[in-house]
Amino acid sequence: MRTTWRDCKAWSDNGLPMSTTNNEACKLFDASLTQSYGMYNEPSVGGLENCVKQMLTADPDFVMGNVLNHNMQLGGCEKPHHLNPELQKKIAQLKSLKEKVKAITEREERHINATCLFAQGKRYEAIQAWEDILIDYPTDMMAARQCFLGMINLGLQQENKDIMTRILPHFSLETPGYSTILGWQAFCLEENNYYDLAEKVAKKSLELERHETYASHTLSHVYLMQGMHDKGINFMLSTESDWNRCEFLACHNYWHVGIFHAEKGDFRSALEIFDSQVGVRTQRSKSDFNLTDATHLLYRLKLEGVDVGSRWSMLDKTSHVYMFGHGQMFTESQLFLKSCCDQDKNIKEKQLQSLKEYVKDGEMWDNKTIVKEVGIPLCEGVLAFENGEHDKATEILYPLRYDIIRIGGSHAQRDVFNQILINAALRSSNPKNHRLGRMLLSERKLAKTSDSWTDRMIAKFVAEHGS
Repeated sequence: MRTTWRDCKAWSDNGLPMSTTNNEACKLFDASLTQSYGMYNEPSVGGLENCVKQMLTADPDFVMGNVLNHNMQLGGCEKPHHLNPELQKKIAQLKSLKEKVKAITEREERHINATCLFAQGKRYEAIQAWEDILIDYPTDMMAARQCFLGMINLGLQQENKDIMTRILPHFSLETPGYSTILGWQAFCLEENNYYDLAEKVAKKSLELERHETYASHTLSHVYLMQGMHDKGINFMLSTESDWNRCEFLACHNYWHVGIFHAEKGDFRSALEIFDSQVGVRTQRSKSDFNLTDATHLLYRLKLEGVDVGSRWSMLDKTSHVYMFGHGQMFTESQLFLKSCCDQDKNIKEKQLQSLKEYVKDGEMWDNKTIVKEVGIPLCEGVLAFENGEHDKATEILYPLRYDIIRIGGSHAQRDVFNQILINAALRSSNPKNHRLGRMLLSERKLAKTSDSWTDRMIAKFVAEHGS
């Protein structure tokens, strides 16, 4: 990873001039932005959090520095803008820079506008604003980062692929962020089922920078989605020292290793990964992203009939941080799986009721629409499954299967809901649902020819309902 950072002139020479004249702020911005899109802490500058603080100390009115700081804090579990005085104050401060900074550039103003849209819950409009910036400034890694992550969170997989492919020709070996853009493009290709090309591009990214963790992460997706469990485990463990330094994505990569083991039926190894990596990292970080990994892994094992013991309680403190936040429906969906396994038997109903209250608010914003149209029915389907109402669960979840993408996340992360649907069909009392489940497995087998989980489920269907 880079450890030399661009000053004001270097940014201008790269076609991305900024209004600040403070070279130290510019260098620290480069270091902060690089760590944010690389998802790691760079020791030479004291890590991302420290670097951002130093940057804003060097120039408190640094426009792009303030934009980066706000963008890193948005998109999670924050309350809606109109109910969030603290967020309103931050956005007002950001907007004030348009008047305060006399030499503000047109690109900087556009970044402020996009960030404000996002803060107001207008996430589709914000992404469009960042996409428009990339038309004029295709190597703007801030805009690229916001588009890439924002589109993942909204399930815009084809659009994401198109944007990354569109800007890639403007990058070269000398352009900062090139290996990252390759890693992002590879992930987008994988999410659009271009597995061979995704593998090729991800490996190119890693040839340029072996610590490019998103590219390693992409290869784990490529192998998982094709049922190549052993290949995935071998790759991830053989490159572990390259990607586990990236603490913002390391837990997720260990989750991939755990899922490989779970799908191939090696439940002991999956639990060992949870105990040694995923669970403890979630406890330590209190990260909502890590929480989704930990919850998903345990619930997948639960579906297999594995006794996970008291491991759910390891996630209590972290889940309490995000409970009733409703900021991101993907996080909410995984949190609901945790609620279904909580010691408090009423928490799942409380969470579902809280979601229903959340969408009653008179204001309109994107996540509210997603929660209303997809999130609440999804949770109702999971709740029916948990309550043993398998006919009802099938009836709710089957029509949702093509809409669930709107909650965000990857195909691999959302796959738990496909597995719940198939399990519900298997346990249903309705022969029509049995036929549906068997056909869903046939569909899955064609895409993942060597998937052990699919083979186990087909065997169950045959044993219980015939071929």
